[in-house]
Amino acid sequence: MCYAIPGKVIQIADNIISVDYFGETRRAKNEFLEISVGDYIYAQGGFVVQKIPASEALLSLETWQELFFKLKEIDQELAKQNKGLYQRANFLRQKHLGNACCIHGIIEFSNHCRNDCLYCGIRKSNSKISRYRMDVDEILEACRFAVKELNFKALVLQSGEDLWYTKEKLASIVSRIMKEFPALVILSIGERDLETYKELYQKGARAILMRFETGNPALYERYRPGKILSERLDLIRSLHDIGYLIFTGFLIGLPQQTEQDILNDIKLAGALNSEMFSFGPFIPHPDTPLRDVPKPSLDLALSAIARARIKFPQSRILVTTALETLDNENGARLGLLSGGNSLMINVTPLEYKRCYEIYPDRVGLNEDITRKIESTIKLLQSIGRAPTDLGLYIRGQ
Repeated sequence: MCYAIPGKVIQIADNIISVDYFGETRRAKNEFLEISVGDYIYAQGGFVVQKIPASEALLSLETWQELFFKLKEIDQELAKQNKGLYQRANFLRQKHLGNACCIHGIIEFSNHCRNDCLYCGIRKSNSKISRYRMDVDEILEACRFAVKELNFKALVLQSGEDLWYTKEKLASIVSRIMKEFPALVILSIGERDLETYKELYQKGARAILMRFETGNPALYERYRPGKILSERLDLIRSLHDIGYLIFTGFLIGLPQQTEQDILNDIKLAGALNSEMFSFGPFIPHPDTPLRDVPKPSLDLALSAIARARIKFPQSRILVTTALETLDNENGARLGLLSGGNSLMINVTPLEYKRCYEIYPDRVGLNEDITRKIESTIKLLQSIGRAPTDLGLYIRGQ
C-alpha cells in the first residue's frame, strides 16, 4: 500500500496546484515537476513529490475509495468524546485535520557524532558502541528500496553530527534522490553552517528534523556540554527562513525538568514555526552519565502530545519510536488517540539498525520491515486513520 493517496490536479496558479482527493481539495507547491491540469500526483508535506500515470493512479484510487470513507467514519466515531485531556485532544485533531496520518521512513546512516550530550547513547565519549557509516551508494540504495519497493513518499535521513559527510557528499545524496526516486527529503543531521543547508535546499531537501531538546537554557547547557541554547534556536529560525519545513520538539523527563518547563517547551516549539512537533520521552542509556535516571511515565509523554494538540490544533504531531518503546503494546495507539497524527518507520538496513543506539531496547529492531509496515497499517485502520499525508501545507496561505 502506498503511503500517500494519489490526487488529481484540478487547478494551477503559478507553482501552487489544487488537488482533488475524493471530493476534497488540498493545495501543494510544485517546485520540481512539469504538471498539467488532469495529471495525477503524490504530495507530502505540502510539496508535490511525484507524478504518476493515470492508469496507476486510477487503480490505486479504486482500491482506496471505499476504504477511505469507511476509515473516516471510524475516526469520527472515536473522536466524539472530548471530556478528558486525551479525548479533547483527539477531538480537536479530527476536527481540524481529519483522519490523515503521515508515515515517514527513517534511514539512520551514521552513528558517529562530534557531540557529547549526556543523555545520548551515540555521544562521542561512548567507547562501547559499535560505530558505523553508510557510504553514499549504500544510503542511496536504502532510499531507493524505501521509495521504490516499500512505497514511502517521505524519507528522514538521520545521523549523529558527523562531519565526514561533507556538503558535497550530502548534496550528491539529496540531488540523486530527487532525480532517481523523488520523495520529500527530511534532514536530521544536526548543526551545520547555513551555506550547507542552503545548498541542500537547492538540491531538493525540504524539511529539517532538529529538536531543541529543552528550552530551559540552564538544563540545555548542563546536558549538552559546550552548547548554547540560543545558537540552536537561531539556527532553527534561519532554516525556516531558507524555506524548510521545521520538525522540532524536546525530550520529556530530563532530570530537573519541571511541568512548567514542558509547557514552555510546547509554546517554544510553536513559536519556532514547527510544521511537526516531536516530543520524545527520555529513555536513559546505560553507557551515559544519566544512566540511573528513571524513565518518565507514559502519561507524562501522552499529556505533552495532548497539550500540544490543544494549543496548536492544526499541527502535525509525531508519535515517536521512544513513546512506542515505553509501551510496546499500546504506545503508538495511545499516542495517536491523544492527538498524534504522524509515525515513522525505521527502514535502516538491518546490519546497521541495532547500532544506532541513542537509547536501549528500541521497539522494532528485530522486526521484519514488511511485517512492521503491515502491523502499522493494521493499527491505523483499527482507529480509522488513513496512512497518507493529506494535510497539505502552504506557507503564507
